[in-house]
Order: sequence, then C-alpha cells, then structure tokens
Amino acid sequence: MAGALLEIPLFPLHGVLFPGMALPLHVFEPRYRRMTSDCLDSNLPFGIVLAMPGSVLGHEIPAPVGTFARIVDYERLPDGRYNLLTIGTQRFRIVEESRDNPLYLTGRVEQLDDVPDADAREQAYLAAEAHEALAVYLRSVLTLLGSEERTIAVPEDAADLSYLIATCLGCDDDQKQRMLEITSISARLTAGIHGLRAEIEALERQSDDGNDYGYPPFDSDRTGLN
Repeated sequence: MAGALLEIPLFPLHGVLFPGMALPLHVFEPRYRRMTSDCLDSNLPFGIVLAMPGSVLGHEIPAPVGTFARIVDYERLPDGRYNLLTIGTQRFRIVEESRDNPLYLTGRVEQLDDVPDADAREQAYLAAEAHEALAVYLRSVLTLLGSEERTIAVPEDAADLSYLIATCLGCDDDQKQRMLEITSISARLTAGIHGLRAEIEALERQSDDGNDYGYPPFDSDRTGLN
C-alpha cells in the first residue's frame, strides 16, 4: 500500500534493478547468505539499491530509491552459497536506514509510485516513439552481433516500456539511477528516447556500411523533443 512503511533487508549493488526486470544473483557473502535465508523463511522481498560513490565493503551507502526484488527461484549450494533468480516488482524510497542488524543493512521504506501525467495524449505519443526507437535499437544490436533473430517482443504498456528501455541502455549506473527515480512516465520515456538516439547513432558508426540494417535511419526530429 502506498504510504505504508515496510522494513526490509537492503542489498547494495553496483547496478540498478528496474520493475519487471529479471536479475540473477550469486550470493556468497555470509551476511547476504543470512539475508537470503531470512527472506526465504519469511517469504518477503529484499531491496536492491545502488551502492553510491564512497561506499566501502560492509559499509555501503545506499541510493535513496531502489526496487523490491522477489525471489522466484533459488538453489542452495552445499557450502551455503545461493544462486537466485529475482524479479523487480515495485520501486521504493528509503525513509530510514538501520544498521542495528549486525549482519546486513535494513531500512524502513515506502512504495514509490508514478505521478499521473497530465497529458495522456503526449504520453501515448512518447510511448509510440519509444517503442519504435527501442525496436530499431534492438534490431541494430542483433544485426551487429550477426544474429538472425529479428522477432523481438516489446511491451505495449508505457511504464513497462520505459523500464525496459532504461535496462537496455548502456549508460552508467548514475544515469540509470536518475531514471529509476523519475516519477513521470512521460519524463522517463523522454529520457529513454534520448538515450536510444545516442546509442543507435553509436551502433551505426560501428557498422562498416553505416546504416545497413534494412530500416530507415532514426529521425531524431520526429520526437519533437529537441
């Protein structure tokens, strides 16, 4: 429930998890083995958060916004390590972090929801542009890799689309974290479109024949976001 506080374990990583995205994890540190065991026993999620600059092992500084990670499959190895498959569910904001647990960081968090965009038509327009840009980007990547696969499922839901784009972008973790914290779907789509434009252009430069993907060049003016 939005506004309700939940105390959860926090798992700082050098990476950003977005809702709806899968994240495999190999858990080997004793503190996170215990965290995993506790979450499995209680059937509760833990929170994936970006470890901020200045973090040191055992005293990580968590980003203020993270994503609940639900364990959907796991394997416990004989030596106590875990192989996990997790799925990001919803974003949260840390209200208060706690280091009272001697083994791992915890925090009181509240769910972070998007604020409805005032202009539904603009959001739909941006979603269509983002959908097209992502399709071109993914086809370009597959072509560059020499893959014959050309059928790619791209979500129709605008929020899901924005999170998939953010996951695909090759930008640094700080930029991904900023996208995670955006609470407007339209603004997140806009940032994603700009990122895709840059990466499509970079991929085209890597191609021996320029734009040799069988698709028209991506027209940056079509978004109307310059």
